[in-house]
Amino acid sequence: MDTVLGIEDLHKDYPGGWRKPRRTALSGLNLEVPRGKTIGLLGPNGAGKTTTLKCIIGLIRPRSGRISLFGEEIIKANARKSVGFLPEQPYFDLYLTPRKLLSYYGRLAGMQPGDIKARTSYLLNLVGMGDETDLSMDKYSKGMLQRIGLAQALISEPEFLILDEPSSGLDPLGKIQVRDLLASLRDSGTTILISSHQLSEIEELCDGVAIIHKGRNVASGGLEDLLLSREEYEVVLEEAMPSPPEGLPASVSWMDARLTRLVVDRDDLNGALRTLTESGAAIELVRQRRMTLEEYFIEQVGNEGWETGP
Repeated sequence: MDTVLGIEDLHKDYPGGWRKPRRTALSGLNLEVPRGKTIGLLGPNGAGKTTTLKCIIGLIRPRSGRISLFGEEIIKANARKSVGFLPEQPYFDLYLTPRKLLSYYGRLAGMQPGDIKARTSYLLNLVGMGDETDLSMDKYSKGMLQRIGLAQALISEPEFLILDEPSSGLDPLGKIQVRDLLASLRDSGTTILISSHQLSEIEELCDGVAIIHKGRNVASGGLEDLLLSREEYEVVLEEAMPSPPEGLPASVSWMDARLTRLVVDRDDLNGALRTLTESGAAIELVRQRRMTLEEYFIEQVGNEGWETGP
C-alpha cells in the first residue's frame, strides 16, 4: 500500500526564554499515513500534535528527522500542492467575503478562474455557508469561520487533507455535518489526518490512530486491533436472568440492568461460563471485549490534559 505521509525520528524543541532550558516538543516521533486511509492523531494537551502538523506542511522546521510526502521530501513545493490544511485556529483577513477568500486560495493553488468560481459555489453550499457569501467575515461567528476554514482546505480538491480540531467552535448540528462531510471524503478515497479531542469523531471516522505523549509514539495501529481488550471477555446471554448467580468470579461485572451481558477477566472466563450454565443460563456469544477509544487512550497515557468534549 502506498504511503502518503512518512515521518521518521522527528525532533523539535523551542527556546525556553530567559535563562530557561529549551522545551522539547517532539522527541523521536514516527508516523505513517497510508493512501486512502483516515488516521487520527491523539494525545494530551501539549503532546506535540500541532507541532507535528506544522512540521508536515513546512510552517516550522524540525531540529532533525525525516518527513516525506507522496514519496518526496516535504521541503519541495510540488509535494504540498495536493495537500489541504485546516489549522486549529484559522486566521483570515476578515474584511474579505468568503468568495474573495476562496478565490485568493484558489489562485495560490494554480487553479483557473472558471474552476475557482464553480468550486467556490460548490464548497460554500457544502459547508452550509451558501446564503452568507456576500457578507464580510468580520460578521461571522467562530463556528462560521471554522466552516470557511474547511472550505479553503478543500478548494484545490486535495489528495491529502490535514485537519487540526476540525469541529472546534461548531454547534452540535455543525459537528454532525462536518463528520458526514469527512466520511464522504474518506469514502471517495481522500487520505485524511485528523488531530482532534472529539473521541466520537475519531472513533467513527478513522481507520487507525496514532497516540503521542511527550513528543513520542506510545501506540499506533488499526482501531479494531487496538481496541480489542487482551484481558477481558464479554459474555452475552440469550435471555435475562432473574438475579446474578452465586459463585461468579469477583472480576465479573454486569453491563446492563437486565443481566444479559457481562464482562469478565480472561483468567476467570471458564469459571464464569461454568457457573452461568450450571445456573441455567443459555450462552449466546463469547467475545473479546472492545474497549472504547477513551478507555484505551487513558490506559496508554492517563488522563493528563484530556478533554472529552460533548
